[in-house]
Amino acid sequence: MAASCPQEIFIIGGGFSGTLTAVHLLREARPGQLRVTLIEQHRRAARGLAYRIWDDSMLLNVPAGNMSALADEPGHFLAYCRDIDPAFNEGSFVPRRLFGDYLEHTLQVAERGSRTPFTRIRAQAVAVRRKQASPLLQIELDDGVTRQADQVVLALGHLGAQPLHFADALAGSSRYIGNPWDYAAMDQIPAGGPVVVLGTGHTAIDALFRLTSRDDERKVFLLSRRGLLPKGHRTLPQPPPTTTFPGYLEDLPPTTFAYLRAIRRQVRLRQRQGCNWRDVVNALRPHTPEIWRRLPEMERRRFLSRVGPWWDIHRHRLAPTAYRRLRGMLASGQAAVVAGQVLQMHEHGPGVRVIVRPRGGSEAREWDVAAVVNCTGPDYDIDGLTASPLVAQLRDEGCVRADPLHIGIDVDAGYHVVGADGLKVSGLHYVGPMLRARYWEAIAVPELRRHAHNLARHLLTPGQA
Repeated sequence: MAASCPQEIFIIGGGFSGTLTAVHLLREARPGQLRVTLIEQHRRAARGLAYRIWDDSMLLNVPAGNMSALADEPGHFLAYCRDIDPAFNEGSFVPRRLFGDYLEHTLQVAERGSRTPFTRIRAQAVAVRRKQASPLLQIELDDGVTRQADQVVLALGHLGAQPLHFADALAGSSRYIGNPWDYAAMDQIPAGGPVVVLGTGHTAIDALFRLTSRDDERKVFLLSRRGLLPKGHRTLPQPPPTTTFPGYLEDLPPTTFAYLRAIRRQVRLRQRQGCNWRDVVNALRPHTPEIWRRLPEMERRRFLSRVGPWWDIHRHRLAPTAYRRLRGMLASGQAAVVAGQVLQMHEHGPGVRVIVRPRGGSEAREWDVAAVVNCTGPDYDIDGLTASPLVAQLRDEGCVRADPLHIGIDVDAGYHVVGADGLKVSGLHYVGPMLRARYWEAIAVPELRRHAHNLARHLLTPGQA
């Protein structure tokens, strides 16, 4: 009997999720089982947005002890760090650049140790289509070349910032930075001029640090509807415990506020025992996908509108040094947090005039600033997405669809994307932050590493891919 041909697996996107999927395929595939190709438009894989930063003042927001790329080797990243500096420990918050180096190294080691052929292509995929009367998928690249695959993994990461209708008047202006990761554009803002940063989350804090690192006289306004800032980690963070589903959440009605009341009671109880609210949040982390699954769609909507922003600032915390730096800038007046709504923005003289209605107020305020930076967060609604030609093509041809809440891509339990007809698309998979639609927890390393590994195992198991 003739030997079967190796499966051709193409991974589109070489950030964290795509890199980890490739690593697990290379580590676990049998000789001759498959060939793996990674398509990444940037020169270096394993970086993505978060780790393509060469400023070592930008730190990871998770301690090194919980940042292993390999869930079954929890000390893997820490060992890499200690090879560089033995002073690192499991509670260290290290530069993001270092984590990018580590991911790149992990991929290189997997490639050297594998008998599975591995190819890298530097290009952008612009379309994926089923070949007529064939089970194969055809990938079209921006250089005009096409490739054929048995399985395609979409590992596209974040696809751009949320569009803001009130920023239309500044479209094309150098005074409006719509890409919050474009540090080169931020560096071109005239010195001394104040800047409005739209958003108060982690991306906004990164922008604040970049803007003031290059100009420590600059005033920065952090503006969001609620004015909520991320909380800080403890200086000696505790690793998340491995526990069964919390008993105090069992037998509750599946509503947002029933869970919220129970969690608050648990926080008060643990605080009386000398613990910290962070211990309760950390213990919930492995179980939030199950809580999300139990909530009906109406309750998920209620969570997003009423509770989500407060959950985020407690769940996604800043490294202790970053938190202290932020508090110092607020105390000195260099940074100011404003809760309010932008009514209008337009060019005015050499800068931008921003008109804001403060939260709870009736009278609008006007600021004249040098520039505005959009840090309102990634755009997760693929129905209106234009930043990715590939996603737009797949959406328009019915091969992917948004989830009912428009916070991600609809997938099944095997990471197949779900098409417009409600059926899985054979051979086409997704892994990355838009898994939040199904699992909620899908943007941090401890969760994404598990999803990447699970997807790799599906691809390696006959009949599941």
